[in-house]
Amino acid sequence: MGSGTREEAVKGMNKRLNVETQDLLFIHSPVHPLPLEHWVRAACKAVDLGLVKRIGLSNCNANQVARAVAAAKAQGKRICANQVLFSLLDYNSPALQDMLKVCAAEDIKIVGFSPIGQGLLTEGLTEEGMKGIRMAMMTGLRWGDGGLNTLRSEIEMIAKRCKRSMAQVCIKWSIHKGAIPLVGVRRTKHAEDAVAAASNEWDLSAEEIQRLDVAALDRSTLEKPAWRRGLFMCVLSTLLMVYSVTEMFLGKPRVAQIAAGKKTKSKAG
Repeated sequence: MGSGTREEAVKGMNKRLNVETQDLLFIHSPVHPLPLEHWVRAACKAVDLGLVKRIGLSNCNANQVARAVAAAKAQGKRICANQVLFSLLDYNSPALQDMLKVCAAEDIKIVGFSPIGQGLLTEGLTEEGMKGIRMAMMTGLRWGDGGLNTLRSEIEMIAKRCKRSMAQVCIKWSIHKGAIPLVGVRRTKHAEDAVAAASNEWDLSAEEIQRLDVAALDRSTLEKPAWRRGLFMCVLSTLLMVYSVTEMFLGKPRVAQIAAGKKTKSKAG
């Protein structure tokens, strides 16, 4: 991919966001044919062109963060954030802890997605419901897992003592760890939990935070084999390539029409 193509891609993102300059550009999933340093240099160029203000990473382990930091410093820039799975499901993972140390040394903020484990750490979890939670598959957790049961019991006990939901306790814990919790909101209750967790009207005690730290699991996705993420990126890249080629020959309006037609048929069926 040439530099002009990369710049056009960033301009395209900015156009869709209706901004001239992005506040923060994340470099996602560092598994590509080209090395991570290549994409960091490209992001630095985007900063020089005024298309981006700050550079972030996503799903990078300790070694990858260190490499990205070095590449950015060589261009007179810095890495500001690393977006990773950060919750009580993976806090005690050695890979996560190593990454946190590197980020702390370089003043890199943690943007933690899935602070409640996509529902694994909230009230009402059932065996049937757990089967449909992608985070369970990502972390290898199964119904009846002793560690998960112990963790959930600890969260539930603290939630009752604080008169808060389990989700609010998990998000508040994440904030105490210096992370910026990235909360998925699909229902009004999700938004209410996020707002309540950020409130100064209540807090977790040092003892409660310590109890959660001890009960936390070690199921970090940073320890997954590189070939799995590489396979995912290959599949995603193939899909994007097919879409681009189809758009090239049929034109964007025609592709949209075909997609709309399929949705209509699906609803009719």
